[in-house]
Amino acid sequence: MATYKRAWFINFTGIGNGIVIAPLLKCFEKSYSTTKYFHSENKILSDKWFIEKAELRNLAGLSPIAWRRFNREDWDKIVDFVSRNQIDLIVNLRNEGPKYDIGYYEFKKFLKQDHDVAFWDLDFDVIENREKQENLTCDLLKMFEQQGVDISHYESQWLYIHGGEKSGIGFGMAASQKNKRWSTHKWIELAQKLLKNYDQKIILFHGLSQEETDKAIEVQKSIGSSRCEMINHQELSRIAIMLGKLKSGTPTIGLYTSTDHNIWAPYNKTNFLYCTNIFMEKCPARKIHCGNCFHYYDPCPAITQYGDNINPEKVFELVKKLLV
Repeated sequence: MATYKRAWFINFTGIGNGIVIAPLLKCFEKSYSTTKYFHSENKILSDKWFIEKAELRNLAGLSPIAWRRFNREDWDKIVDFVSRNQIDLIVNLRNEGPKYDIGYYEFKKFLKQDHDVAFWDLDFDVIENREKQENLTCDLLKMFEQQGVDISHYESQWLYIHGGEKSGIGFGMAASQKNKRWSTHKWIELAQKLLKNYDQKIILFHGLSQEETDKAIEVQKSIGSSRCEMINHQELSRIAIMLGKLKSGTPTIGLYTSTDHNIWAPYNKTNFLYCTNIFMEKCPARKIHCGNCFHYYDPCPAITQYGDNINPEKVFELVKKLLV
């Protein structure tokens, strides 16, 4: 097995991505115990509490978010970063591939001209041509295993905490982009159905933006603060632990308005059910093997025209199955 001085992991920026990669990094440390490494900037990996919880020992630092795209204007800075830190392994955790991650693959050819650097990439000959897409975490585990990493150490439930606060029903309203958010009136209708049938409290996990905060306040005002709690957006640990429960078998329903659940659902699907928006098939710019579309950062025409077909009644029926 090859040895490396320093590695650099290129990844997406979401909280969920940080939660998924932490146990993979621990596997890497077990197999490459002397290799220090850097990772794309991420709120999970920049928080001391999470680093200690994940038992990561060799994380040397974080790289700027923008570098994950390898825009040509950043190449000089990236080359200096690689040279200065004696990086001899670059691991791309993104599932864009040669078809969409063009800057990365051009940089890869450029760097190889005068730098002795190894690259670990997902197998896009398989990913781009299979009939049905698979879970991204599963693909990452395969890549790590092929490179000599002992994945038997992988623990998807690393964030699980025994005990804790009184139970309730969490609404994960946070989403990095509008296309991924469920309508406020649907959250309200679902809450009303739940509170009518169950003696539970609704806990709102909203996003960082003011717009998301305002939507959560609207939900809370509609159903009453006595039975609805909002999690402060600064309480990252509580949000992440909620996501960690999702990955540890706590009954969960995933709402996929604009992404493919086959790719982005939890790796551990114990007590996990989901609803998908069938209208996404009408999007004219889908990125099939990425599990989203080109309109990730702007309004998706399919959602603009058709909305989503995930209705509160359907979600409520799934809740009843999980709470039996």
